[in-house]
Amino acid sequence: MARGEELSALYAIGIGARSGVDVQEAIALIREACETYVRAPSPACGRRGLRIAESDEAALSHQCLEAKRGEGPHPSPLRGPTFSHEWEKEPRTMIALFTIDAKRDEAGLHEAARLLELPLVFLPLEALLARRDELLTHSPRVEALTGVGSVAEAAALVGAGLGSLLLGPRLASARATCAIARNALEVAP
Repeated sequence: MARGEELSALYAIGIGARSGVDVQEAIALIREACETYVRAPSPACGRRGLRIAESDEAALSHQCLEAKRGEGPHPSPLRGPTFSHEWEKEPRTMIALFTIDAKRDEAGLHEAARLLELPLVFLPLEALLARRDELLTHSPRVEALTGVGSVAEAAALVGAGLGSLLLGPRLASARATCAIARNALEVAP
């Protein structure tokens, strides 16, 4: 796993989940977060449909076209079960999903990432703890389990890189949470 300061997605989607989270619940929550926090929402959220601010649209469109042809920016193994390993080779992307390393075996998250055609990156707890003072929400239950008040918010912040900012507080469903952070270096003037 690359160190936290080397990770950098333009938009990092942080996911927190209880064991056994359903793929459809995860996807619905990711889409809701995209529609809530990202300008010009689309019914789809993922490489094929997520629309972003105009300044990012051309780059994202190029990334989408490449992904549909099965070429860069990510090699085809990225769509397999080893998302986090490929991230080391591809430290910069437009959009990626991030979560805590403890969820590495969570089938619903792997399937959601596959269906959305987004890389899924597992982060060490230490990286999330380093951003805990920047969180907008705090779950006493999650904080007791992990030491971090919101896995989704912390994972989004780490995934978007140093100085990144949350677009808003995490959204929650019955078994999952989702937050989106934007890379601070890419913020339009």
